[in-house]
Amino acid sequence: MQNKQNKIVQRKNFCCIREGRVMREKADSDLVRRQNRLLLLEALRQHGPSARVELGRHTGLSPASITSISSQLIADGIIEEAGEQPAAAEGPQRRGRPLTQIDINPKSAHVAAVKVSIDGIELALADGRGTILARRTSRIATYDADPRAFGQLVADEIAALLASARVPAKRVARVGIAVQGVADSKAGTVVWSPAFRTRNIAVCAAVQESLGIPCSVANDANMIAEGLIGIDRARYGGTAAVVFIGYGVGMGLILNGQVYHGPTGAAAEFGHMNHLPHGPLCRCGRRGCVEAYVADYSLLRWASGKAETQAPSFNAIPEEDMLALEAAARRGEARAADAYAKAGEALGFGLARLIAILTPSRIVLAGPGTPAEELIEPAPRPALEEGVVDELRRTVEIETVPIATDMIVKGTIDRALRHVDREIFAYRPLNRRGRELQRIA
Repeated sequence: MQNKQNKIVQRKNFCCIREGRVMREKADSDLVRRQNRLLLLEALRQHGPSARVELGRHTGLSPASITSISSQLIADGIIEEAGEQPAAAEGPQRRGRPLTQIDINPKSAHVAAVKVSIDGIELALADGRGTILARRTSRIATYDADPRAFGQLVADEIAALLASARVPAKRVARVGIAVQGVADSKAGTVVWSPAFRTRNIAVCAAVQESLGIPCSVANDANMIAEGLIGIDRARYGGTAAVVFIGYGVGMGLILNGQVYHGPTGAAAEFGHMNHLPHGPLCRCGRRGCVEAYVADYSLLRWASGKAETQAPSFNAIPEEDMLALEAAARRGEARAADAYAKAGEALGFGLARLIAILTPSRIVLAGPGTPAEELIEPAPRPALEEGVVDELRRTVEIETVPIATDMIVKGTIDRALRHVDREIFAYRPLNRRGRELQRIA
């Protein structure tokens, strides 16, 4: 009797072990499948339409895996075949067989990007490939906007954009919002921004409740960094810093190929690092910030001769005012030239601190303030030389992103699509019956 009971227990234990092994194997298999789907999607977003053999080189996956994954993604409506690419010639008189390319299906999903700045909101709707389909711009007095109603105002603007493009909200997988200042990505709020008089403004909750679309909010300089990775991961995907110069001063930090947002999304506030204690008043309410020397309102204030006593402007600075200041500096007018010299010195010492702490391989200057780079250029060099030893700074490349590219909107779209790839497409396809995206809870 005892032997019989022992055999039953052993059989049950064996079954439990076998069931556990099967469950672990299935979990491991599902994880590998998701990772491989994501690898292929990332390669297509980085390199565009590609033949399967090229995707194998980009991802390191075997030809069999590429064939299997691409077939699944095509069946799911996430990618599609996109014409043929001639293969390289195999000899002087021989041509290779044409290769079928695959690409992201533009109809697989839509995402919306919202850029909130002083006195304005810009919106863009993009398809699954990141191509912008529709835009909308609204002039809004953000500084005095009702903080309790602002989230719904953003939701209404998105709804108007979708209506003009004739795209239903259920076809939009994600909304990304970029804002100057400190954003709490976990709470979906704007903690502080010079665009608003008040703090802790809830934005995402109203968008999600009104439209039923997942929403995230982030710092605008971080979105520039996201856009650079989307353009050229090989160039910007290591350790790099993006410094935004214009209506404010911000920074996006790239660590090991990923934009570092910090625990709440408020990391890398370069512009509000102190340059000189007790210096001019910054929009954040503190004195002596780098922004209080480098931003557009700061340059105008230095040129007026009242920087030490004048409160910062919270209005958007007209472009013609900055063009006039640049022209005055180029003519050699003392106050205008001195304003850019002070800005260059503050920027140089700020970059020196950044290099001393991080030693990035690349620092990228971006934003509407970059056309005046040659006016600022002489001053940062002595500050860099004084602020950090040569052994640290000589390996760092500093470059400028062309002003014609709206990198904030592009980066917000890129980040939203990466969320879609990671949270939806790596798991499951579109639900064709309801034509709604199946979202991961």
